[in-house]
Amino acid sequence: MAFSKQARGEHAATATADIDVLLAAGAAAGRPVRLAAPARRIVKPGWFSLLVPALLTLLLVFVLPLAFLAVNSLHPGGSMGRIGPAWTLDNYLRFLGDPFYLGILLDTLVVGLAVVAICAVIGYPVAYFLARTRSRWRGALTFAVLAPMLISVVVRNLGWLPILGDSGLVNWLLLSLGLVDQPVKLVYNLTGVVIGLVHALSPFMIMSLITVIRRIEPELEEAATNLGAGPFETFWRVVLPLSRPGLLAGGLLVFTLSIAAYITPAMMGGKRVLVMAVFIEQQVRSVLNYPFGATAAVVLLAVVIAATLLALRIGRERQ
Repeated sequence: MAFSKQARGEHAATATADIDVLLAAGAAAGRPVRLAAPARRIVKPGWFSLLVPALLTLLLVFVLPLAFLAVNSLHPGGSMGRIGPAWTLDNYLRFLGDPFYLGILLDTLVVGLAVVAICAVIGYPVAYFLARTRSRWRGALTFAVLAPMLISVVVRNLGWLPILGDSGLVNWLLLSLGLVDQPVKLVYNLTGVVIGLVHALSPFMIMSLITVIRRIEPELEEAATNLGAGPFETFWRVVLPLSRPGLLAGGLLVFTLSIAAYITPAMMGGKRVLVMAVFIEQQVRSVLNYPFGATAAVVLLAVVIAATLLALRIGRERQ
């Protein structure tokens, strides 16, 4: 430490002597010497300043509306859409204490789980094929998988009605083959809602699985085959465990989107299938009970958050 202080002192003395020499030389020549000002440090914007626009956008279009929704759920509902000034938890006690409302929530969760299961069963073979194939048609097939996402949800659901209706293509085939004696009800019920949601959300499951399956080295499957494992055992003990992150991510996306969907249950279910989104719409637009509709929305949001946290925890345990 003493050596470093002495060295700094000698350096400062040398610099001062050099400056004195320059000033003396300039004075002797009749030209005053101007010393350059110390360079200013350029302060670059930090990474946090780059996040400010995105954070403000999220605050205005996401956080504040949700906060307003939560605040409304803590007020009593008045007549003709009025919101009482008092603070109360009666809306939550009413929702959580009534079997009818809990039944709507349960039906919504059942629909979400059914859609996830069907999307996984249908989407896994498609995702595996697209991840492993080297065909020149892979791009076209991937576009065909993503095509439902490029079509309006209203147009997509309208396209299902002439196919699944009582006089539609499916019932015509079933009646022509003699498999049924009368048309099967495939729309304006729970079956139609599940079909519409599977068609709309299966691309999310397929793309999530493709991303993960491509990271699985084909040599692992070849090694399992060389060790005597059959195709099913190779899939069950090698491919499926390694692709669980994609399956979990796709399942979470499909589940959250399906339980929050409104247009597909309203059109394919004919508003006869009462799920949470349809129930919230009825409370807000028909009954004009804004606080109770906000309560149902907050409960649904809490379910989504719980499902997300559960999926993250399962993912960490798997990892």
